[in-house]
Formats: sequence, C-alpha cells, structure tokens
Amino acid sequence: MTPTSRWAGVALVLCVALAVVAPQAARTAPVPRIVSVDIEGNVHVPTATIMAVVEAHPGEPFDPRIVQGDLQRINALGYFAALAPPLIRQRPGGIAITYRVVENPVITKIVFNGNQHVPSDTLLALMDTAVGQVFNTNTFRSDILKINNYYERIGYGGQVPTHVKDINLDPSTGALTLTILEGLTIRGVVIGGDPLLPQTLIRPVLSVKPGVVYSDGLRDRDVQALKHLYEDKWHLELGNFVGGIDPSSIDLKNDTAIVKYDIYVMRVAVVEITGNTRTKDQVIRRQLRVVPGMVVNSDAIKADYERLNQTQYFSKVEPDIKPGPDPRKPQDVTLVWHVTEQRTASAQVGFGYSGGLTGEGLYGTLGLSDNNLHGTGNGVSIQFEGGARTHLAQIQGSIPYFGNTPASQRYSITGGIFSSGTTYYYPVYEDTSRTIPSIPAPHGTPVPIPVTLYSSSNAAQVSGIVATSLSDSNGVQLQVGRRMSDYTIISLGGTGEVIKYNTTVPSPYYFESYQPNIFVGPTPNPLNSSLTYNNGSFGIAASSIANVNTGLPYRLDIAQLVGRVVTTDDPYNPRTGWNASLSESYSAPAIGSSFKFTQTTLDVARFFPILRRATLGFHLVGDMSTGVIPPSSLFVFSDQQMRGYNQVFYGTDAVLGQVEVRQPVLASGQFSVAFFADGLDYHIRGAQPLLDPYTNRITGYPASWTYLGDVGFGLRFDVPQLGLHTVRIDFARGYNGFHTSFGLGQSF
Repeated sequence: MTPTSRWAGVALVLCVALAVVAPQAARTAPVPRIVSVDIEGNVHVPTATIMAVVEAHPGEPFDPRIVQGDLQRINALGYFAALAPPLIRQRPGGIAITYRVVENPVITKIVFNGNQHVPSDTLLALMDTAVGQVFNTNTFRSDILKINNYYERIGYGGQVPTHVKDINLDPSTGALTLTILEGLTIRGVVIGGDPLLPQTLIRPVLSVKPGVVYSDGLRDRDVQALKHLYEDKWHLELGNFVGGIDPSSIDLKNDTAIVKYDIYVMRVAVVEITGNTRTKDQVIRRQLRVVPGMVVNSDAIKADYERLNQTQYFSKVEPDIKPGPDPRKPQDVTLVWHVTEQRTASAQVGFGYSGGLTGEGLYGTLGLSDNNLHGTGNGVSIQFEGGARTHLAQIQGSIPYFGNTPASQRYSITGGIFSSGTTYYYPVYEDTSRTIPSIPAPHGTPVPIPVTLYSSSNAAQVSGIVATSLSDSNGVQLQVGRRMSDYTIISLGGTGEVIKYNTTVPSPYYFESYQPNIFVGPTPNPLNSSLTYNNGSFGIAASSIANVNTGLPYRLDIAQLVGRVVTTDDPYNPRTGWNASLSESYSAPAIGSSFKFTQTTLDVARFFPILRRATLGFHLVGDMSTGVIPPSSLFVFSDQQMRGYNQVFYGTDAVLGQVEVRQPVLASGQFSVAFFADGLDYHIRGAQPLLDPYTNRITGYPASWTYLGDVGFGLRFDVPQLGLHTVRIDFARGYNGFHTSFGLGQSF
C-alpha cells in the first residue's frame, strides 16, 4: 500500500465516523465515549511500543481528530510499511477503536555496493540498523546521515547530495542493499593560477587523474607532492593552492566532474630591511638579487644571505618571509631581512717575531680601518709597522660600488700609497786563496779584507760578521674592477714605485768587484741579468734575478690583470664553495719600469662540509714567471704558508699545496681545532749554488726543484669583541723539527 492509498483509507474511515457521529450531534445527543483501543497486525513490534504514542484512551470522549493524530504518530514510529484504515465500531456504551498496522520486514542481511575506499565493516559499524531488527525508517534515516557525515570527514564531502545513492529492501527476504556513491569520478583536471612550472612537470606528480574518484585526501596528497616538487626539486616556494571539484562541471547523471587546481608560486611583493641603524638601505639593497616581482627561490635567498655576510658589515643576517600587503593574494609575500650590525671600524695593535738571518725579527703593528665608512660601504685603512728589520706605512681606500646607476655600480676602485723597507742579514766569506799584502797598518788602521756573499772551495765564513741588505720602496697603487657576475670580478690595476737596494759590510771588510747588489762601477743593465755579475740580493747568483746597483733607485712599474671567482658561504670560516683567482703581472720599460718580467699566479681554494660541522679545505697555488725579476718581487713563502719552518723561501716558480680539516669545538664556533699538511716545491731559474738556511753553507742548487713538507695541528679562536674573527696558532713539524706559527685569519 502506497502512502497515498493509506491516507485515503484513513480519510474514508474518518468520514464514516463523522457520519455516525453527526446525526447524534444534530440531535444534540451526548458525545460517545471510547470503550476500547486495540492494535492489530503487529508481530515483532511490541503493542506497548505502539500504545505509547496513542492518545485515544478508553473513557475519553471520541474525537476523530485524535484518531487522525494517532495514525500519524504510529506511522512516525518508522516500523510500519503501511497502516490499514482503523476499525471504528459502535459498541454498547461507546466506540471501539482498532488500529491496524503492516510491519516492515525483519532485516536478515545488509549489503553495500559501490564502496571502494571505505570497507563495508566500517559502514556497518556506523549504523544502528542491524540484522534481526525490524526495519525502522527513522533509524535508517539517521544511519544515512552518519554515513554521509563520515564521508564528509574523510574528504568526500561537497560532491553529491547523498553518498547513499540507492536503497533496496526486499520485503520477502529482509535483505537490505545500499548502493554507495563515495564521490564523483574525475573526467578531467584543469590547472590554472600562476604555477610557473610547465604542466608536463606538474601532472605526473598529481594523484587526481581522469577515472579516479575525487576526495579531499587526494587533494591534500597533491599539495604535499607539489610542495616537494617546488621546494625540494626546484627550490621554489608554493605560495597558494586552491583546488577541488568545479561545481559547474558536476554531472550527477554520470556521477562525474572536473577537478580544477589553481597553483600559485610564491612571489616577493615587498622587500623590507630591519636592524640597520648605520648602514644605509641602498648599501644593503645593492647586494640583494631577490627583488619585488620575483619568485621566492631558496637558492637565490641563500645567495643573497651569503652576499650580505661577505660584506662583513653584520654579525648576524636572518631572512624571514611574512604575509604580503594584500590578504587576498597570500602567494605575494613580504621578504624581511633582519640584520645585526657589527663594528666595522677597528684599531689593530700587535707584534710578532720571525727569527733567523732571513726573518723579520721583532716587529710591532698599528692599524686603523673601517670597511663601512659612514655606512656607505666604502673602506679606508691606515697601517704602520716598525721593527728591527721592517718598516711599513700605507694608506688605502676602496669604493666597491662606483656610482649610483646599475651600470656604474658594476665597477669598483681601490687605491693607496705606501712606503716600506726590509733588512736582511747574510753571512760573508773570506777568499783564503788570495794573498793579502803584508802592509803595516799606520796609526792602527785595520788592513782591508775582501769578502764575498757566496762560498766556494777557497772561501771560509767569517765568524761574527754579517752583511746587511736593505730594500726601500715608495709607491702608489690603483685598481679598477669590473663585476662580470655576482661571483666573478675582473680587475685591471697597476703599481708604480721607486725601489732601492743597498748591501753593506762592516769595515775593514769590503766586497770584491761584481758582488751581488753592491756594484760600485757603472750601473748594470737590470733587463738582462748575467751570471758574470753574481747577482741577487739574497746571496743568490741567478740569470732570472735582475742586476741592481747598490743605493741606486729603480723604477718598478707593474700592470696586473686579475680574475677572481668567489662562491664561498662565509668570508671568515667558509664551509662550502670556491675561492679562486688567476693573476697576470707585467713589467717592462714600455710602461716606465726598469725591469722586464711577467708573473702568473693561480690560487684555488675549495671547501667541503663533512661530518656534522667540520670543514675539509684544499688549497693549491701555482706560481710561474718569465724574464728577469727584481729581488723584491720574487715569490715569497714564510711560516704563514709552510707552518713547520721558521725560514723564508724565495722562488721564481713554485707550487704550494695545503689540505686542512677544521672542526669547531664550541657550539658558537668561537673555538675550533685544525689538522693540516703543507707542501712546497720551488726553484729559482738559472740559479747558482744557494746558501742553505740551516747550515749557513752553500750546498744546494736552487735551479733544481726543492720540496718541503710539514704536518701539524692548530687552534683557532674568534674574538668578536676585538673584531678578530680568527686568531690562528699552528704547531707543525717540518724536515728539521717543530715550529709554532701565529697568524690572523684562516691559513687559506
């Protein structure tokens, strides 16, 4: 029986009842009373359950409206497939009412169809309807709500009106079958927004594909996959994502829809700088390459971070990403640079000692410098050094970015003036093969004794007597650089100086003719050295070292071209990157110099992070020269390079190799240890036998390549309170014993 026929029957019964009662009402007879109320047709539903909602009770006046209400209330219990018209019969003393019901079947099994992602056991656990119960429409409606809510919670909501697409209850068997529509099947995927990456890269990582049932879980997995794609693989930031079923594409007839993903890469809307009270904003901004309108790329931000660190203006640099100015566009963000300025103006006071005949002796230094003058990024320094064997005075200035336009700021200018001098001491040898005339010394005047700076089979070292060799230089230097990229700069510069050499020996000794750097006759030609003159201010006779006359000033003008690449992550203690340079120096009379030579230097350092915080560094220097070199321009290696030796080594050509492992001890990095090895191979072109620095005898031939090596360990201290980023103490063993060296800054 259909609901329409059911209520039609009820209406008929009520009409009959009214027909029975109406004549009595017309005769103003008293209203009959109900004498009994019964239920008929219920098998499994208790009569008490039905009677609990019946309001017609024996003894009460009969009211057709109450009967109509009882029928509605009985039907609302949900247990009945139909209600037959009630029996309303006249009985002695009143009206007897019998409500007749047709029960829903008892459920014998519950079957689910169409559920692919949610197991049937899970759906069954959500339901209060169970096998063995009379099917109740009220309970079942609640079960449908629970199933829909569950699908909403697990990400299938908002697609269809209900996830229980169809219901079939077999009245003969009691089998209840539910057809489940978990979600709409994707028939297409549309990608919009500002994805930046091509769809050929995006689509393969997505879980949503044609033929797949859409869910919010798939969408969430896609968001993570896109973040991985953008951030891990391409180092971009996913700025915003809006995705889901396109409502206008829903086809409920075929249960399909189109998914639309709007993908937005993160872009910089504003760049803010905070924390700088001295350094001008423009000085910071000219180091930044990530500007408004650009995508947020972690590599680019890291490069900007390293560039700001390289300026050495700040003790701390922190990039931060905050919401942008327009809340409607969360993909447009504000990039904030938090900087903590450090003291860039400093005074340096120090002293040192380098022993041996070729050492510098005891010396002291005083320096004043500022590499961020008035917050402009320009630098200036003044340095003085004085000691037993050295003196230096120099003023330098630098403008790292010349001008205010992008084109002009590719150029840098560095210049300075200097005055320096160095004193060396060498043993002297008396030629015993010569016969000195026995001439009495009148009035106690000593007899002159000829000596030489180099030994032979007929020469003996004079005890307690050394020759004094001095070199003095005054000059200017200027260099103009051109940035080819953020990491590469090419510089063209020059140095012009007047230099003098002077070698003397105390009386009554005197140098014989043609001694190194002590010519007393006509000035030799420094462009074409000859072994005839036994030249060399270091006691070395070599065709590659220029002839210079003692006390005579010479012009030393050098033009230099330098290319440098720096990709290190930190200017003081790099952990990764390259620091490489190639320089070519040229000196000739064509540019006003008294000398003619070239020098080429390749200097390469490479750093690798190892373990958790350690750094492995390799350093290689190759030096090569041609022509005839003035003594002051030889390649020089001291205990700052060869840490196991206290001597100074000179060469016209050399190869230096260093390897070092640096391990921080403190978490702050202000104290660390280092383990290293150094190797030097050098020679002097066309050299005659050389004074051995250990025996004070000429036993070696520096024209041959000579190898020196050392190994050791060192301590590193950072003292930021004094503006010292690395104070270095190294303990090393060379071929002839142990040596301790001191220095400022890393060894390379």
